[in-house]
Parts: sequence; structure tokens; C-alpha cells
Amino acid sequence: MIPFPWHRAALERLVADRARLPHALLVQGTQGIGKAEFARALAAALLCETPQGALACGKCPSCHWFSQGNHPDFREVIPEIDQEEDEAEADAAKADVKKSLVIKIDQIRALADFMALTTHRSGLRVLLIHPAEVLQSNAANALLKTLEEPPPATLIVLVSDQPARLLPTIRSRCRVLPLPTPPANEAMAWLQAEGVEEPRTALAVAGGAPLLARELAAPEEVALRRKVMAELTRPSGAEPLTFAERIDRPALDRTIYWMQTWVQDLLRVRVGAGVRHHLEHESMAKAKARAADADRLFDLERELRAARRLATHPLNARLLAEHLLMTYNRATSGTRT
Repeated sequence: MIPFPWHRAALERLVADRARLPHALLVQGTQGIGKAEFARALAAALLCETPQGALACGKCPSCHWFSQGNHPDFREVIPEIDQEEDEAEADAAKADVKKSLVIKIDQIRALADFMALTTHRSGLRVLLIHPAEVLQSNAANALLKTLEEPPPATLIVLVSDQPARLLPTIRSRCRVLPLPTPPANEAMAWLQAEGVEEPRTALAVAGGAPLLARELAAPEEVALRRKVMAELTRPSGAEPLTFAERIDRPALDRTIYWMQTWVQDLLRVRVGAGVRHHLEHESMAKAKARAADADRLFDLERELRAARRLATHPLNARLLAEHLLMTYNRATSGTRT
């Protein structure tokens, strides 16, 4: 597995120091920079029987098993639908519900045999868990027991966009590896190679994260952003009731994301910095920022962050969109009530 160019140096440092690897690694950084792909490339290199520097050779039996998804010394744990929460929802609301995804305690308990077995050919064992912030509380506690008494020849890799949501006791038992946002020139070159139209705009709205930029460049994403930004940049203010009627549950998370990045742009303008995300709306950002109440903008930004954490849980999309847009109008109207 080949890492992204911007991760090559970090991967080389880890693999070169494999004799002193920790028992647990917390890979953290901005959403959309390829952290999970980095972790898989690391696992492939560590399990490879004839590694080529920091990379897996791609030809040995270990690499073949890894590419087929059945390496005996590798497990990857990802979220599953929270069935209990889903069943608790009223039947009338189910048509507009995005299932909540979590990592459950049964998934962690199921790793017991994997951890207890002798590693294949007396090599290393690698466990990858991502995104780690969606571990249910009982699953997190079960994982903590493993981190406190790690089995030999084992590397546990946690990947997270939001490490602050992890238990402090879990974070304290991991070596933290922050992965930075890649340099703009590398990200732009990668996006152009991927065939992304208007890569500069895509990279800006993604905050410099290339994988997220590629995702946001999809036609349906561009259309949703255009609709949300048209509402947020209305000189007379957003129309919460009318707009919220057109927001369905699947679009809620991204709608909140666009609001969040726009509010961040307004805050940047307030402190004398330039617009970062919505470059084509710079003049409106300056106008909105001049009229805005800074304290309310900060409060709104915190509320939007909290709303994004809830966006994977069943809730009334229309009511939440209405509330957030009304709060946005109050923050940008220049008056206090």
C-alpha cells in the first residue's frame, strides 16, 4: 500500500524506528488528510516480509494477504450501525434518519482471540481502530484494559479527527502522532492528478485537506454548497423557515459544515485575517463581519461544532437547521435583543 506523498516522511521515521515502536499509537489530525490510509500503509510495511525502505514490497505472501483483506495478523475495526438507538426511534421518523455509527463493545470483545493467538511466523500484530472518537463508552473501557496490559508484539493504532473526545486514560496510553495538513502545492498537484475541477476552490473550502476537497468537488456537494452559501450571504439575512423546509436529514451534516466554515471566515475577517474557505464570497464576508457581533459569532461557532457531533444521531433536521439559521441571523445582524 502506497502512502500519500505528504505522509511519506512520517512513515519513514516510524518504520525506521520499528524496534522502538510503542504498543499504541494515536494518529490524529484534520479530517480529510488521509490518516486511515497512512495507518494502513504503516501496517502493511510493518507486516511485510521484504519491506522496501518504508514501504511494503507488494509481492510477498504477507502483502498478498493484506491486499486481499485477510492477513492473519491484521484487524481493522470500523463503526457499525447502532441498532438499539435505531429501534428506539418512532416509526414515523425512520424515513428521515441517518443511522448513528458507533464502535460497539462486542466489536472490541471479538478481538480477544486475535490478541491471544501467537502471531504468524512470530512477527508483529497490528490492530487499527478508526475513527476512534465513536467508541461507545463501554467499548472504550474494554479497549482501555487492553491498552493497560498490551499483548506482546502488538501495535494498536487509533485514528481520530477529534482526539479530545477520547477518554483521557486512552490518550495517555498512546504515543501521539499528529499528521499535519499537507503543503498546498502537494495537495493541489494531487487534486489535479485526480481530475478535480477547480482544485484551488475545492482545497480552500476543505481547509487544505485534499481528500475532503476531492469529496467536496462532487457535483452534488457543489450544488449543496451553492444553495447554503446563497442563504448565508443574503444581505438581508437568511430565511430560516423557508430554507429549513428544503433540508433533508442526509444533507444536515454538510449544511452545518458550510455554516461552520463560513462563520470561521467571518471570525478571521474580524481579527484582520483573510478569508480561508469561501474565497469567492470575500466581499460579502467583509460586509457581514463588520455588522456581526464577535461574541455571538464565537458562541455560534461553538454551537455548530456541537451540532456536527450530533449530526450522526437521529434528530429533527428541519428544527435544527431553523435554530442554527436564526442564531446566525442574530449573530450577524449587528443588533442585540
